[in-house]
Amino acid sequence: MKSRIRKIGGGTSAGKCVLYVMSRDQRVADNHALLAAQKHALARQLPLAVVFCLMPSAGVRAREHYQFMLDGLAGVESSLTPLDIPFMMLIGDSLERLSAMFHHVQPDAVYFDFNSLRGVLGLHAELAKTATCPLYEVDTHNVVPVWVASDKQEIGARTLRPKIHRLLADYLVVPDAVQKHPYPWHGTVMQLSKLETHIGKTLDGLKSNSQKLALKSGEAAAHAVLSDFINKRLQNYADYRNDPTKDGLSGLSPYLHFGQISSLRVVLEIMLAFSKNPALKTGADVLIEEMVVRKELSDNYCFYNSNYDNLKGAPQWAQNTLAKHASDPREFLYTLEQFEKAQTHDPAWNAAQLQMVRTGKMHGYMRMYWAKKVLEWSTSPEGAVNTLIYLNDFYSIDGGDPSGYTGILWSLGGVHDRPWGERPVYGVIRSMVYNGLKRKFDVARYELYQRTN
Repeated sequence: MKSRIRKIGGGTSAGKCVLYVMSRDQRVADNHALLAAQKHALARQLPLAVVFCLMPSAGVRAREHYQFMLDGLAGVESSLTPLDIPFMMLIGDSLERLSAMFHHVQPDAVYFDFNSLRGVLGLHAELAKTATCPLYEVDTHNVVPVWVASDKQEIGARTLRPKIHRLLADYLVVPDAVQKHPYPWHGTVMQLSKLETHIGKTLDGLKSNSQKLALKSGEAAAHAVLSDFINKRLQNYADYRNDPTKDGLSGLSPYLHFGQISSLRVVLEIMLAFSKNPALKTGADVLIEEMVVRKELSDNYCFYNSNYDNLKGAPQWAQNTLAKHASDPREFLYTLEQFEKAQTHDPAWNAAQLQMVRTGKMHGYMRMYWAKKVLEWSTSPEGAVNTLIYLNDFYSIDGGDPSGYTGILWSLGGVHDRPWGERPVYGVIRSMVYNGLKRKFDVARYELYQRTN
């Protein structure tokens, strides 16, 4: 547990309670940040509360994605209630509201769950400047804490993989359960049901993407999806994961993004299933590679490179080749509105965009093709990055995530990749072509399904 925690500043004065500021990891089970906060509170015989700050907006995230998150948080509140741990929602600017709360309740310590994105890191740093008590970040999102896995930005999966695997066994430990807290909170706590009007005003201020998400939110739903995946799709995962016409994916990305299930729990359950059924080994190995090595590579990139969402974060060779080919003629050019409405000449690209707009999800293999073609059909690489970030963050249920930003910079900026053969527009950035899709899977079937559903 200790290696998951890092002190980020604050004072040393004793206080009256302990707070866990929940953000990225919206669950009660397998939450090391909550466990660390409770351990501190028990040692000091102090009350414990979980705090969540609902911001008026988060980039271009859609109203429907906020609602999915809020539905999950209602479940968090329900799970905490029998444990005598209050759940408090603050609404407004995070720095302002959290600073005011710290001043009002005078905590003995504050624990945050770790997020590699600069906005959250910056918020924590600002709060630490004026906090009178110690502030801590706990990496309960990654199996191996990002600062333990590596102390620098890694070149790619090939350099991070051995570091992760050397440490993996030490972190594949079942977390303790949160206890019923023996020291009651004496202040007034406003339940979420009493905040409906204020929450509604926040939702009303957000743009809608008109999605009718078929996903159930919350910890229980996340565990049900994991169980269904293990029982029905894990055995064929290695063969089916790159074929958008097959139901081969885990379906866990929304739940991992909102922290409604932990990567650690997923790995533990998959390893347990494999121990009972050796036929699951290949699927389990591939899933662990993607969800531990690749996913944690994204956190590594965003943590150690604050330019994760623009081309300054790309390696120099990629910046050079994109600049060299920036003025190359483009056979097709599309506006943001045309991209958004899937009005390109390419039926496969349109199908991928329609899938994301309609369902909030896009098949992982198609994400690469989707992103690279936006580079090919945009007036500049910088404009292509901005277009992709907007589309992904507004329409994808797991938008605004390190994996999304890293995937875009891999597709357009050569991050975690190497130079390939030179060609127009791309330079030596790896390209993808429609015929390549045809060789991989029945692309016509994929296109038809997305057009007609």
